[in-house]
Amino acid sequence: MMRLRVFILTASLLLATIPFNVTADATDDIPTNATNSGVHDSLVAALAHADLVSALQADGPFTVFAPTDTAFTEAGINLADFDTDEENATLQDILLYHVYSGQVESSAVTDGLTVEMLNGDDATFSVVDGTVAIEGANVTTPDVMSSNGVIHFIDKVLMPPTVQLVDIPSVATSTGIHTALVEALIQADLVATLQGTGPFTVFAPTDAAFAAAGIDLATFDTPEEIVALTDILLYHVVAGATLSTDLADGTTTVRAVNGDSLDLNVASTGVTVGSGNANVTIADVAASNGVVHVIDQVLTPPSGDICYNMVSHTIAPGSSKVACNAYMYLENFSMGGQTITGCYNSVTHAVTDVSAAECQAYGWTPAVNIAMTASATTIHTSLVAALTKANLVATVSGTADYTVFAPSDAAFEAAGINLDDFTTDEEIAVLADILLYHVVAGTTLSTDLAEGMTTVNAANGDELLIHVENGSVMVGSSMANVTLADVPASNGVIHVIDQVLTPPASVDPFEGVTCDVTVGIGSTGYAFSPAVININVGQTVCWSWEDESMPHNVKEITGSKSTTFVENGITSGEAATTVAFSHTFTEDSTFYYACEPHVALNMFGEIVVGDGGEDESSTDMSDDDSEDTPGFLITTVIVSMIGALVLIERRSKGE
Repeated sequence: MMRLRVFILTASLLLATIPFNVTADATDDIPTNATNSGVHDSLVAALAHADLVSALQADGPFTVFAPTDTAFTEAGINLADFDTDEENATLQDILLYHVYSGQVESSAVTDGLTVEMLNGDDATFSVVDGTVAIEGANVTTPDVMSSNGVIHFIDKVLMPPTVQLVDIPSVATSTGIHTALVEALIQADLVATLQGTGPFTVFAPTDAAFAAAGIDLATFDTPEEIVALTDILLYHVVAGATLSTDLADGTTTVRAVNGDSLDLNVASTGVTVGSGNANVTIADVAASNGVVHVIDQVLTPPSGDICYNMVSHTIAPGSSKVACNAYMYLENFSMGGQTITGCYNSVTHAVTDVSAAECQAYGWTPAVNIAMTASATTIHTSLVAALTKANLVATVSGTADYTVFAPSDAAFEAAGINLDDFTTDEEIAVLADILLYHVVAGTTLSTDLAEGMTTVNAANGDELLIHVENGSVMVGSSMANVTLADVPASNGVIHVIDQVLTPPASVDPFEGVTCDVTVGIGSTGYAFSPAVININVGQTVCWSWEDESMPHNVKEITGSKSTTFVENGITSGEAATTVAFSHTFTEDSTFYYACEPHVALNMFGEIVVGDGGEDESSTDMSDDDSEDTPGFLITTVIVSMIGALVLIERRSKGE
């Protein structure tokens, strides 16, 4: 009985190692077992197309590395493309590169083993952590035994080194899932570009990705729209051939052909591309001039590209790199039946009546941070120098988005600001306060602003007035004009202004008041500090606290620790977390007061003016200052210890 149980258990374990989707019979030949596997329809069809079925039904033995249907799809192999004798010979060469004469089981393969395949080319094996691979294709199911050899399932189609690969557009055409991409390349006149020598790496969105993005190629019918389409497509192209295995774990930033930065992220879950984390669903599809990676999203170039004119200090519409670099100045140039004199853009076909110097002064840059963008404009040298001196460059170069109202160099000169005057820590703090008054958190375009007055909080904490009238934008109480709006940056936007803004002067709440004694809030938050004070007639008491965790006030009461408030008595007003209140006492008296919200917690105060007047009922409130009296806790502990010692001594005598 025990032997039977062991046999059943062993048989069960052996059965568990057999893939359930594989139907194989060791008495059947290799083509028959491939047909019955359920995952090799493409391979069987290819063998039939290349007239190789009978060859693999021969005695052999053979070892066949069998790419799955998924592998054929990923390779972009379409049997309809092989219809001439020459093309069928190529297909035979590819298929025979998967066949070895002789039977080699996976246990016999060693790392680095090289063998000659039936097509005459060499193939090399690797063995890593027990996983066998041949020319980079992993063996996913080994040792499927047949009557005339053995089959090993692999996850890629092997390409013989002698096979001539096709270019990237041809690869995209053959996959059957890139019809929209190919049509877009044709419409943007980019097919010839991607048929060039390259090499290129193309992240190829599927037809489903184009549909999900809502891209309708029929809507791209003007020169400007074609430029936009070109910019989108070239954002999917990187110079050089980069395989997925070339990428290190983490994020690698590369420059796309359209000039923008593109993030490639490698994690244990796979490779993603761009800020939208498009997934690479099929990697490393080889082409004669590069490599194709299939992705499940259309990538969108980041906003913020600038086509900036260094002479006129303006931004050209249509800020793609291609369009920005296409400006040329023509004089009496005949084209299309007309004579052109002016600034001509060979991409948008726009003609502008500007000087040759201005026409040739356009420069393009991708989205860079605010500090770098300000430097690039050439009219913000003073601003950048001020940011550097105030240690604010890192602030406006980080990931947080800001709107910066950027005074020009002329504005700094008109304001008479000399950075050499800011040398001490206090002076540099003043400079930082001025600069941060020009900064608002978030990205606010001029088109986001409503007509009329808007008040926003500047980064220095002051309120900043923005006035929009008939499309013109003015800033600050001095109404500085926005001379160039909406200069994009990678972390916000810049609006150029013609004045340096001056923060409102800080108001001293006790300006003109001499505070003889100042009362604040104790460390517990439930006591005045000091709670009891003595002053002379004619002296002034100031109550001052800022940003307390709870609101407090000063309100006169009828007597010591009374809970009855004096009608129309002295008061600081409603309780608040910030209070600045003063009162001058002009006669001998005793002033009792409380914090209205915290009367129940005995938050009282007392001010004895002169001789205190005729009130003899004053209650000693000095204990209210105990929490802020140095040594109070020590004194209490010492008294308690002495009392305890006396008690112990008495008990000892009593015993």
